[in-house]
Amino acid sequence: MDTRPETRKLDLDHVRIRHGAEPFLLDGGEVGCVCTHGFTASPEEMRWLATYLHARGLTVYVPRLAGHGTQPAIMRRQHWLNWYEDELDAIALLRARCRKVFAVGLSMGGLLSLRAGTDGIVDGVVAMATPLFIEQRAARYARLINLVLPFTRKSDWPGALDEAVRAAQRAMGLDDYGRLDYRLRPTASVVQLTALMRDVRRRLPRLSVPLLLVYSRADDTAPYASLEYVAGRVRSTDVVQHTLERSGHILTQDVERETVFRLVWEFIQARMGVTE
Repeated sequence: MDTRPETRKLDLDHVRIRHGAEPFLLDGGEVGCVCTHGFTASPEEMRWLATYLHARGLTVYVPRLAGHGTQPAIMRRQHWLNWYEDELDAIALLRARCRKVFAVGLSMGGLLSLRAGTDGIVDGVVAMATPLFIEQRAARYARLINLVLPFTRKSDWPGALDEAVRAAQRAMGLDDYGRLDYRLRPTASVVQLTALMRDVRRRLPRLSVPLLLVYSRADDTAPYASLEYVAGRVRSTDVVQHTLERSGHILTQDVERETVFRLVWEFIQARMGVTE
């Protein structure tokens, strides 16, 4: 990983949400779903899943977490509670419209969904590729690294997945803006991510709502052992576990995404209850 110092300053005169990174609501039926994106990413990585669920009658809201889809320098100023407040706002928005609300999250979005589940404010949780700990040494020492390196460059950015997403966007007749992830990783944000992980680990025994866990053995970001870790610590008696074999970390955009979409829909459909 290239760890050369980054001198980019916060440009408050040109702050804007990147095209494609806007939050969006798909109005549907009386069952709602909050689909939350991951660390340094944007709502775009949840768009295909959201469209799939909406086509099956769900009301879907995809929030943009604070500091995402703008500038890495803005993201590094956020506390993890800012991200959780965004999750709470999204759930409250759907609670005003829907009879039941499910929290569906990818990676850090899965952590926020689990946190909402431990607070008992949703009717079910889907956590996909959700890390409960980080194995990379640099992440464990992020607080010290932040003193000298406010940002690090992602060695795999933009990567093959970004090009595959662009190709899919073109095939769908959409603007090919790709994954809308950050090239730079704010070190202070890694500190907040690890703090969120600690909080969720501590609270897992409070989670009692239905839970779907989807992980991939080929994921080099979220340790596969996180699946067993979560499943073994929650109070939920309704826990569904599914393992993918070929997908990387971004399950909602990778090669097995259609399987992921189906798993999420079938989980929610079976727990919707009677609808009018």
